[in-house]
Amino acid sequence: MSVSVEVVDQVGLGLSLQAVTDLLSAVLEAEKASGTITVAVVDEQAIEELNARYRGPAEPTDVLSFRYADDPEAWAAQPDVELGELIVCPAVVRRYVEEDQVPERTQLGWTLIHGALHLLGYDHERDRGEMREHEQELLNLFKPLVDRLPELGGRPRTSGENLL
Repeated sequence: MSVSVEVVDQVGLGLSLQAVTDLLSAVLEAEKASGTITVAVVDEQAIEELNARYRGPAEPTDVLSFRYADDPEAWAAQPDVELGELIVCPAVVRRYVEEDQVPERTQLGWTLIHGALHLLGYDHERDRGEMREHEQELLNLFKPLVDRLPELGGRPRTSGENLL
């Protein structure tokens, strides 16, 4: 199985391409899927605009998933299939850290796992809690990979600085 991840960090979080790739690869392997995922890290205004445009509520959220590949057979057969995009807002993820009293890396890991499962067709709004339970299983299983993710209090990027 092959996973390709591209990270576009528009807020200077300092998200490690390797840490994200390792976590998302492990999730896709556990789901017997492969393909390409783009992860964009954006500010609250950007995610609020996307949320309003594509889902309806004009409010920021932690993650949006834009699924491109609908055929589960393609995920296993075509390693270069474009699975979709995850749009992550660290400012909202930070709020969940405070509300839920969990470590930042754990919340960011859950956010990435949650988004990846949506790309694979999971839908917590329609199931009876199975997705949430599975997210927790994957979060526990891949804790060493989650622990390699960055803290969310990353310094802002300076002008001209590399995104990765």
